[in-house]
Amino acid sequence: MMYLTVIFVSPLYFLIRKKWGGFVLNLILYTLAPITIVFFGLGFLFWALAVGHAGWHLKKEAMVEQAELIAQKMSNS
Repeated sequence: MMYLTVIFVSPLYFLIRKKWGGFVLNLILYTLAPITIVFFGLGFLFWALAVGHAGWHLKKEAMVEQAELIAQKMSNS
């Protein structure tokens, strides 16, 4: 479900996670996208940057969570 949030409403992802710097940056990119869509598809570039930023952050969080799970299992055995 979080992947859909990242793709369609990427600023909401940062708002849910309470990452305020990422939220502001992503909101700026996401707001510029529909404004600049008339300039040769430049809006698509801003939308792709916003989604890429949120997707990269989601992937990083997933990798940290996986590493913590592995470390926990190794410490228990």
